[in-house]
Amino acid sequence: MTVSATDFTPNVVPLEFGDETPEQKAAIFAEYMAAHLAILRDEREALEQEFEARDDEIRARPRADNDNDPAGAKGAPLPVICPADWHGKPVPQRQWFIEGLIPSRTVTILNGDGGVGKSLLALQIGAAASLGVDTVGLTPARGGVVYMGAEDEADEFHRRLADIVASHDRTLADLSEFRLVPMADRDALLAIPNKDGVMQPTQAWLSLRTIVARHTPQLLILDTSADLYGGDEIKRAQVRGFVAMLRSVAMEFDCAVLLLSHPSLTGMQSGSGSSGSTAWNNSVRSRLYLTRPTGEDADSNSRTLSVMKANYGETGAGLSLRWKDGTFVADVGMDAGDVAMVTKHHDDVFMAILAKLNAQGINVSASTGTTYAPSVFVKHSEAKGIKKDKLGDAMRRLMDAGRVRIVKEGPPTRQRSRLVVA
Repeated sequence: MTVSATDFTPNVVPLEFGDETPEQKAAIFAEYMAAHLAILRDEREALEQEFEARDDEIRARPRADNDNDPAGAKGAPLPVICPADWHGKPVPQRQWFIEGLIPSRTVTILNGDGGVGKSLLALQIGAAASLGVDTVGLTPARGGVVYMGAEDEADEFHRRLADIVASHDRTLADLSEFRLVPMADRDALLAIPNKDGVMQPTQAWLSLRTIVARHTPQLLILDTSADLYGGDEIKRAQVRGFVAMLRSVAMEFDCAVLLLSHPSLTGMQSGSGSSGSTAWNNSVRSRLYLTRPTGEDADSNSRTLSVMKANYGETGAGLSLRWKDGTFVADVGMDAGDVAMVTKHHDDVFMAILAKLNAQGINVSASTGTTYAPSVFVKHSEAKGIKKDKLGDAMRRLMDAGRVRIVKEGPPTRQRSRLVVA
């Protein structure tokens, strides 16, 4: 009979018996098994030493968890990551709601003076995301939107959204992924400070968070900070606490948060568009500023959307917009036919006003001063909102064409010049 232990370990040779007595065989077998167990023990010890060395190496590395916190350590455990653990893993791509303007999973502020149209622009962006279309030359991520508005009532949102969907040849029925929370007649504060000055969520915040959890939107729009933030505008800790609360929702539900805000007087004068404490600007990763041109000859329908802060993109970029038929459109200028039609209109208005003043004996001139024709005409009821610089352009075109001319009157020593229809 042959007894083999090679099934247990390859280091043990087979055991063979001959004509030994049973007692002799038992003794031989016991000796054989003792040797076999000794080999197994040695191999186990070698494996244990190898495992211990591996464990020591792992324990010596920076850990990505808190298992190595000493027993009884005070304070909440903190997330610890060793970047070496990322070796060989794909680098995650940055997520955007609008490329270069509004990053996902964080908070963006849209500043704008009252009446400039920031609510309308935010509403357009939200509707475009729900419809899956571009707007004002921007391409928002396709998906749901939750809009909490504390300045306008539901009827105003109804009118604006009707104009917006009509501009895309769509209907309100296409906004099935849009959720509107009008709070104009309600307490809209989302956070208020406790007796220690620490910002605490309100019932309105808890209700809003439930809505976000239910609909998991791509974008949460909050309009405006003046109505939703119950802390002190200039207290840094309270501002940062409020923004952190918004960011927590952005991260938890994988969405972008767009917070609308009025700039302070200083922010408007400096052109930065910032408001209150610098913590508003410092706490967010992106900040946009919607402005209208200023000056006597400014176009009241024109707007500029500027990137004032972009941790993940390029600052200083500007987008030209124009208000038209209840919505904003990208201002790409006019084609040659439109330009010709507009200039003809300006020329006709200039000629009509000049003819009327000539008939009334009111003198105007082509030279700057109190009687400068464009300055006088811009105040006339028939100017129809045409700016002074456009009337000046019309005057020069008409003079070059010989349709109006300058005449001089009076003695040579006191001659006066005036502008007349040729």
